[in-house]
Amino acid sequence: MAPTEREVKFQETLRELLERSKATVTQKKLASALGVRGTTVSHYITGRIKPSFETLIGIAAFFNVTLDYLVFGESARRPVEEGTHTVRADVVRALMESNAYNSRQRDLIVRVNRRLFDEIERVTARVLEDRENLGPSGFFTDAESMAIETCAVHTRIMIRAAPADLEVGANGDVSPGAYFETLVNGILAGHSYQFLFYGKRGEYAPYAQAYRDLLSRADVPLDVVHEQLGFRVIDTELPSGFGIHELDVAKLERLEPILWERFREHGIVNGTLAYASVRHEDALGGIVLYGTYFDSALRMFTRDWDIASAL
Repeated sequence: MAPTEREVKFQETLRELLERSKATVTQKKLASALGVRGTTVSHYITGRIKPSFETLIGIAAFFNVTLDYLVFGESARRPVEEGTHTVRADVVRALMESNAYNSRQRDLIVRVNRRLFDEIERVTARVLEDRENLGPSGFFTDAESMAIETCAVHTRIMIRAAPADLEVGANGDVSPGAYFETLVNGILAGHSYQFLFYGKRGEYAPYAQAYRDLLSRADVPLDVVHEQLGFRVIDTELPSGFGIHELDVAKLERLEPILWERFREHGIVNGTLAYASVRHEDALGGIVLYGTYFDSALRMFTRDWDIASAL
């Protein structure tokens, strides 16, 4: 009989191989090794789908038989006895299963990346809806300023108006402002402050006293207030308020990693961050000082503090 006249017995042979090996091989395992669905293997058996040449090679390798035997049920073959497999067959099968697993893993990674990308876009849209997040490069918001202050060990503030720690009512009453809780927690944690007011003594003396009264009501011991909180005033003008934080760098990196990454190379110099305060309806917070401006702010505070009078 010529080769072209041989009867194709692929379906029967595949069914027989699965039956003989059912103790150790299932359609699911074969499908996984081939990288196809389980139903596809079923269709191979029923003849609804004809396998490609590459698939035939894979099936022959999986069962450790020749292509002649698989397709025509003829020629010599190395039968797979129930419960036994040659080392070669096990190795081939393991490689095929590994390839199928890697393919599934790649597919999973693509799906995860797609989900992550969608989530990043969603969160980005939400962040951009908040005006506080639209400041220029080097800008930080009031909330971020308080976060930075929480990670400081010493803070120097140069003030030309009512301090942000206090709120002054229409009748002149003073109450705690947005920053006051951060101030209290900082003092109790050993954080020291120097407030340098610019202007007339009579204008700022009530603020200094208000700080002391409010801290007393917050149960901060009086001796701690005197030791860690200093007020001075100098009768001159200041173009903008400034803040200078000597940071606990390890704490900032641990608690505020995003701020640490933003300012560690451009803003934090020898553990110190200085900024010019901003008070505008569209930009509340501060602008980080760099280079010459950073040095000027430190020199200005040191010079003016030394000649200012205590409050």
